[in-house]
Amino acid sequence: MHVTIGRPIPGPEPEERWWQRIRIGYNAALAFLSLPLTGPWSWVLASVRDDESLAGAWVMAGVPLTVLAVLDNARRVEVAGSAPELWGPKIRAALARLLLWAAVLATVLTLPVSTIVYALTGVRPV
Repeated sequence: MHVTIGRPIPGPEPEERWWQRIRIGYNAALAFLSLPLTGPWSWVLASVRDDESLAGAWVMAGVPLTVLAVLDNARRVEVAGSAPELWGPKIRAALARLLLWAAVLATVLTLPVSTIVYALTGVRPV
């Protein structure tokens, strides 16, 4: 049981929802800036896909994606816990997000279409 005598104390301000924290312009700019890094990584993935195996290419894409996602999350937490006037954590977070976008775009542009074609047709490159 809770009894309040006098004026009730207001609760904390509600947090932003996850869709309000996305920052579309920031992510779009970083995705655009990551395009020069996307080409070489997608070339590596395509080379592994064609020369070795499709599963190997997915593993080779998945491991850096996982590491970069964890690093991006750690950098976002670092920015949230640092003083607002510090630029170092913000730059490191932007760099981690840039690398994550490069890895995501390279994977998306290289592997899904060929995976679907191989699965549906059974055709493999020579």
